[in-house]
Amino acid sequence: MAASFISSFIKTVVKFKLYHILFWIIYIFSWSLILSSGGTVFRDFENSAYVISFHIAVCYFNNYFLISWFLLKRKYGPYILSLLLSITLVCFPLAIVYYSFIPLGFDSINSIWTASFFLINALYILFTVSITASIKLFRNYYVKEQANLNLEKLNIQSELNFLKSQINPHFLFNSLNNLYALTLKKSELAPEVVLKLSNILRFGLYDSSLPQVPLETDIRNIRDYLELESLRLGKRTEILFDVIGNTSGKQIEPLLFINFIENAFKHGAGACIGESFIRLILNVETPGELYFSIINSKPQRQEKRIDDRPGGIGLKNSEKRLNILYPGKHNLNIADELNTYTVTLTIKLS
Repeated sequence: MAASFISSFIKTVVKFKLYHILFWIIYIFSWSLILSSGGTVFRDFENSAYVISFHIAVCYFNNYFLISWFLLKRKYGPYILSLLLSITLVCFPLAIVYYSFIPLGFDSINSIWTASFFLINALYILFTVSITASIKLFRNYYVKEQANLNLEKLNIQSELNFLKSQINPHFLFNSLNNLYALTLKKSELAPEVVLKLSNILRFGLYDSSLPQVPLETDIRNIRDYLELESLRLGKRTEILFDVIGNTSGKQIEPLLFINFIENAFKHGAGACIGESFIRLILNVETPGELYFSIINSKPQRQEKRIDDRPGGIGLKNSEKRLNILYPGKHNLNIADELNTYTVTLTIKLS
């Protein structure tokens, strides 16, 4: 109840800019200590309010007009001239207020019209203007930075969603090819492929839209994909997948490793005419770190990789996602050798 009241009060204050009133009350009270005439606290506060009201006029004129007209447009000369002119004009009625309401011992109004009076009060006003202008400029900077951060986050999220939308159809494309090949052979393995395909599609439609998924879920999706490819390729391709360490409770972005795996099959072991192999390791033994590696055999001659194929997603897609999701917190190494292709990835987990 109390928290709700405080929250509602703060929203009301912000909405009606009551914090401006609070600021000026505190500021006037501070000035009342400076201009104390030896009278009551109320009287000193009243005298300060008369004076600071002129400061307030210049401050708001500066914050809402001069800054936007000149300072933000880098017209420094007109800005300084306009501000000094505003301060000078305010000093004339301020002198009358001093003479009429504040007992400072002036014999006549003429005794106030001195250069020292105008200079001192101009400096006082300039001091107040400097405080409020600094607050105004800092607030503008903060709001602009927040807007830029929000825009950057929106752009990053849009880019990630675009990359994911490219990946999901790729799953379906490869899996349907596998199923088609088995149905042509009238293989009894076709129902099992349908089941694996169903699991993969479920992951692609639902889990992949989440910012993060349990690492165990992503591993299960990888196993389904590997088993589906194993059914298609048969015994000529040896597929090994080792998971080391306790994966329970760990989170990872979905589909982070799939391009590396697809690449290993499409242009690696799957493209070999004879025997081939694919070996995957996922290690989470080191606290706060995930290590992933995949090594595959490849044909002797290989003119194109997945990232060069027209319409392909490829390794560049994965590199881009890693740079967005783990800037400065990952290490990706690719070794393209004569007979093997190796990818190692280390990620610092939150």
